[in-house]
Amino acid sequence: MEKLQAALARAREKRESDGEPIRGTAHQPKTPRAQARERAADDKVLSAWEALATVEPSARKLNQSRIYAASAESEGQAFDILRAKILLEMRQKGWTRLAITSATPGCGKSTIACNLLAGMSRQPDARGILFDFDLRRPSIAKFFGVTPPASISDVLDGSADFAHHALKIAPNAALSTATGPVSDPAKLLTRNAVAETLDNIQATYRPDIMIFDTPPVLVSDEARSLLRLVDATLIITQAEQSSIPQLDEAEREVAKYSKVAGVVLNKLRHANPEYGYDY
Repeated sequence: MEKLQAALARAREKRESDGEPIRGTAHQPKTPRAQARERAADDKVLSAWEALATVEPSARKLNQSRIYAASAESEGQAFDILRAKILLEMRQKGWTRLAITSATPGCGKSTIACNLLAGMSRQPDARGILFDFDLRRPSIAKFFGVTPPASISDVLDGSADFAHHALKIAPNAALSTATGPVSDPAKLLTRNAVAETLDNIQATYRPDIMIFDTPPVLVSDEARSLLRLVDATLIITQAEQSSIPQLDEAEREVAKYSKVAGVVLNKLRHANPEYGYDY
């Protein structure tokens, strides 16, 4: 740590001697016109969020789906910790788009994706959108007990507008879900228009994080197309089921297309209930 701090100090001194301003120390005040443009842009984003249809998943449905992070109960504390770590890392590195995948099916990636967004809904200073991109086996709508007016596949092929498709579960948290499985998702997801659609959504709603529930990377060819469109990927593994070779292969595959944000060991229960924590 001391060596790292010394290296950073030397780098600062060199930038100062070269006349390069240090980030955060040199600040040009914004002109009134720039401030007005910024306020107008903020108002436009707020209006776009307010225009989205709102749904209220029942507490019973959330509990059945193991979406515990929707409330500040002890069952959701592990998800809250994960959410905090992810948000901090993404803000530090300037990332917005996070894919969630696994090596094989059954690791609980969709449950974790839902809990991350549910946890975001309790943080009013940050906005999040969850996309169900596991189009062969979509599950996000079922987990929340909602029915979108149009499917995410309709948005991606241009036949539906995101504004009339997405559903808010909170003023700062939205879902983009599917109405049913897609028989050939690779054909849809490899279109150049998909990247443009996501860029437009990001520009219009300016979310702090876009979460993509993607197919397992070792059993799905379309997963690789999706990983090219994100900043980082979180890999979910299942305790006592996922093997080390599977995890190693999944990590190598993900690293070819995006940054590896980390690995989560899911479905591990080792704490005594008397501690008040459920891992």
